[in-house]
Amino acid sequence: MAAFYFKVIDNDGTIPADDAFDFPDLIAAIRQAKIVLAEMALDGLPEDPVKALEIEVLNVDRRPIVRMKLELSTQWATA
Repeated sequence: MAAFYFKVIDNDGTIPADDAFDFPDLIAAIRQAKIVLAEMALDGLPEDPVKALEIEVLNVDRRPIVRMKLELSTQWATA
């Protein structure tokens, strides 16, 4: 098992990576981070000025390994 931290950036700001979570490997940590990101989207889609929901997976030294971002963009159709 390895310790990973999740840093969350959402419509309310940044939630620091205070608590470690144990996973068998990085792939398992990424899988869980994807689930958390989907749950964040259920609570509300990205809003201005952030326009994105993000999770950073950090290693045991709290250094970023992976960043996942769910962005919402609007494009107006032109006639």
